[in-house]
Amino acid sequence: MENVQQSEKYIRAQRQVAQIKKFYKHVRIFIVVNIVLLLIKFKVLDYFNGQGFQNENFVDWFEWNIIGTPILWGIGLLVHGIYVFRFKAIPWAEMKPGFIKKWEEKQIKKFLQEEDDKSKP
Repeated sequence: MENVQQSEKYIRAQRQVAQIKKFYKHVRIFIVVNIVLLLIKFKVLDYFNGQGFQNENFVDWFEWNIIGTPILWGIGLLVHGIYVFRFKAIPWAEMKPGFIKKWEEKQIKKFLQEEDDKSKP
């Protein structure tokens, strides 16, 4: 019994480490992409300003897209971090509320009963 508990603890720890690695990979990609977006922002705006392009709608659209991406992605990154570090990367199935689990069990029993009824002559 102790070996089973040890192996379950090991599997949970292994899953936690894998989730932490995924989170840090997500952070690295977030940083790199946003640095590239900032470089593009300054280069593209300089290019259009140098060409005499003064369409304010385009500039506003471009600015909001360059600013909105890190904000929305940052919110997603925050949620990812909370899931990994606060909830210890508990599988989503274990985080379901009780009423959903009860409903699923009820539906499974219903479908099993229907299958049993179909197989009876």
